[in-house]
Amino acid sequence: MFVFDLETLSTESSAVILSAAMVYFNDGMSYSDIIDQAIFVKFDAKEQIQKYKRTASKSTLEWWSKQCSMARDISFNPTPTDVSAEDGIELFRDYLKIDSSPKKIIWARGGLDQTAFESLCNSVDVKPIVRYNQWRDVRTAVDLLASTSDNGYCEINHPTFSVQQVLKHHPIHDAAYDAMMLLYPR
Repeated sequence: MFVFDLETLSTESSAVILSAAMVYFNDGMSYSDIIDQAIFVKFDAKEQIQKYKRTASKSTLEWWSKQCSMARDISFNPTPTDVSAEDGIELFRDYLKIDSSPKKIIWARGGLDQTAFESLCNSVDVKPIVRYNQWRDVRTAVDLLASTSDNGYCEINHPTFSVQQVLKHHPIHDAAYDAMMLLYPR
């Protein structure tokens, strides 16, 4: 299975996607195992605005201004290696080949990640990386799996994991954290 996480400039499906990560996970993996197999893509935000008319919101820009510099450096600030939307989508399509199953499951925290990414695929005029019905919601699963959850988060029952390892708003870490909650809920 996979967990997908992205960072955007809006909470609309038409949002500019700044960065995204996907992690592959299965039983027995540790947090570091999951992170070691992750893919991270930093998208060219300017291209999305100019070429595809993707959107940004003032409130999300203000939210980014209040995040730590590490989170802004990872996702928000442009870099010379930012990739085009089309190339980034293809990188995720290739990553999914880690799992040979034809019916891959992709977990995401809520619906925005799925709708924004599929909207980007539509803007670029490429097929989505998986069918719409292969996506699942992490929050709901965690609330059902964990005896201590009513907010989509739970403690993790794994001997080598500490929540201090998670770098908040880093897509790889956020996705790996969700994978750990799905694998080892307390």
